[in-house]
Amino acid sequence: MFFVLVFAVEALLGSHSAEMEAARKIEALSFAGNLRALAERELNAVLFLSNGLAGYLTVSHNRLDAAEIRQIQAELYRSSRNVRNFAIAEGNVIRYVYPLAGNEKALGFDYSRNEAQWPGVKRAIDDRRGTLLGPVRLVQGGMGLIYRYPVFVKDKYWGMLSTVIDVDGFLRSAFDAVANQRYEFAVAAREGKGPPEVFWGNPALLRSPESTILDADIPNGKWVFAVRQKEAPLGKLRELSWRLFGWLIAVLGGLAMYLLLKSRVELAQMALFDTLTGLPNRRLLEDRLHQAVSRHARRPTSRCGLLFIDLDKFKAINDNFGHKAGDAVLQTVAHRIREEVRAGDTVARWGGDELVVVVEETDTDKIAQLVVRLRQSITEPIEFEGLALEVGASVGVAVFPDDATSAMKLLKVADQRMYDEKQDEETAQDS
Repeated sequence: MFFVLVFAVEALLGSHSAEMEAARKIEALSFAGNLRALAERELNAVLFLSNGLAGYLTVSHNRLDAAEIRQIQAELYRSSRNVRNFAIAEGNVIRYVYPLAGNEKALGFDYSRNEAQWPGVKRAIDDRRGTLLGPVRLVQGGMGLIYRYPVFVKDKYWGMLSTVIDVDGFLRSAFDAVANQRYEFAVAAREGKGPPEVFWGNPALLRSPESTILDADIPNGKWVFAVRQKEAPLGKLRELSWRLFGWLIAVLGGLAMYLLLKSRVELAQMALFDTLTGLPNRRLLEDRLHQAVSRHARRPTSRCGLLFIDLDKFKAINDNFGHKAGDAVLQTVAHRIREEVRAGDTVARWGGDELVVVVEETDTDKIAQLVVRLRQSITEPIEFEGLALEVGASVGVAVFPDDATSAMKLLKVADQRMYDEKQDEETAQDS
């Protein structure tokens, strides 16, 4: 019997180690995903200003006024974080730069005469799209990221807009909020098929088998995030201690280990998923929605739809047939919605009888078709202990970027439209 119990402890110890490793990888991946989202948000804030300035130059190229340009550059500069300067080149020669102080060397700089920068500038011109270079050593000193956006007028190259981003300030703004004693991380830039070049953190993390690696698309390349837990895995000494403890009190040790593993799995599940329906909860939904909005902000031709669904007549089912019946309805509706959307879309429980669907890479026609299918599916009778329960659905729809340009505003618009539809239905029933 003793050897049987010892074998059980050994099995539990092995299972515990595997579970801890799996949990570590999940947590590391979540942390890496958060790093990526923060970097993308910080970068998009700068690129949005740069692209707006490029639009102004396209419209006003033939009547540029130096004072007006300085005023616009100054306003953009005050609205930005971590931008060292905005530079405008007519042709390939920089004619305007703001702020001028500290950037005097950039005025009159000719891209075509600089062997180090010309290939990147020419690639942006040839590709007709913005490119992000760096970190690189700047003409005016220091290290920076350079976002170049070519300006074309009537299909002809007019000039180049260059935004220089302070690397240290940018990275502090992006990552200081997630300083974490449990993880160390590195960020590297990869251009084309070349190896990644680390510009933040320990380069050894990219080669470590214990690191979690996550890529993020940037203009003309990728950033690579490598995350590793600072704490070492279960060492031999600790493993031996657990094993000796198991030999001494095998039954109690096995029971304690089982309860510990069970509680950790349940806590991890409760943190991100709704226990009743198995759907992502509000916390995970908000994270996924922020990421979806960030992705679609870089692709202006694509749409991201958000559906806010409230179940009609659900309260009556709870009141008349009990919460067990209400739970069965929620589980069935959640399953039906999940069946109607794509695998890459998100279906989440917002709370109570409210559910949210996030549909990416879509258009308004497809969203309208999805709403019709969801109404039909939700309103089908639900069998429960010999009863045929029926609910309806009030659906509010919001589309990024047509209706809102941020995750929270998108939720607010969809919620209000759902509420308006529900009020209209109640008014129609009363009349």
